[in-house]
Amino acid sequence: MIAFLYDLPDLGVAAAFGLTIGLLFAAAPLLRYRLFGPIADPHSESARNTVAAITGFTGAVLAFSLVQAQGNLRSVEKTVAAEATQLNQVDRLLTRWGDPKVAGIRQALHAYAESIVVDEWPQLSAHASSPRTGDLAAQLSQAVLAIEPAPGRESVIYADLVKLMDQLAESRDERLSATDLGLPPIYWHVIGFLIVLLLVFAAFVEPLWGRVLSLGGLGAGLALLITLVFIFDQPFLGEVSVGPEPIVKALVTMRARSN
Repeated sequence: MIAFLYDLPDLGVAAAFGLTIGLLFAAAPLLRYRLFGPIADPHSESARNTVAAITGFTGAVLAFSLVQAQGNLRSVEKTVAAEATQLNQVDRLLTRWGDPKVAGIRQALHAYAESIVVDEWPQLSAHASSPRTGDLAAQLSQAVLAIEPAPGRESVIYADLVKLMDQLAESRDERLSATDLGLPPIYWHVIGFLIVLLLVFAAFVEPLWGRVLSLGGLGAGLALLITLVFIFDQPFLGEVSVGPEPIVKALVTMRARSN
């Protein structure tokens, strides 16, 4: 999709889509009349019936697409929430360890969490990751694997710690993979083709002002549905997007645990 539109406010995107498509629908019969003249009433009535039928199909496709886009967004939100929880749990286990030798690992964990928010999150909208965050993740993993737990209590905590580190790595991979998450292109192709079909048949409706205004309203209404799908389609772009707030909250809790 056109990425620069995500830099606009959601209301701006809705206005742009609504005005553009609404004017196209309203102008279609006027332009056809100007170029080809009037058509027979039976043909115009058939065009109106066809527009009504295709509108139903288009609404169903848009509704299904919106459900899919919202599902993708909620899935990414759950991944980020899980990542934040895992960061906090790792910090809690390191605190319970009760040995000054793991203090450096906690500092590395805090630096990694901060880098996710500061360095990596701005890159997600560009479908990229942060090399610095990746390096900190690798250093943190190596530091945990280098721990030599004593038999008993430390061994139990260490097993949980290694398991959490694996989950944390998986969550980061899922979050980075989600930067490419969105509706398959075929959805947008179908939506675009249906809109073109509607415009073609709308052009054969009588160019009476009442019907022209109705077509404009129909186009604007469909455009608003398209706007909703567009807004929810990219999880890290636009006003309605997944933010790092869960990780920020986890980092605040982790730092408070140090005091």
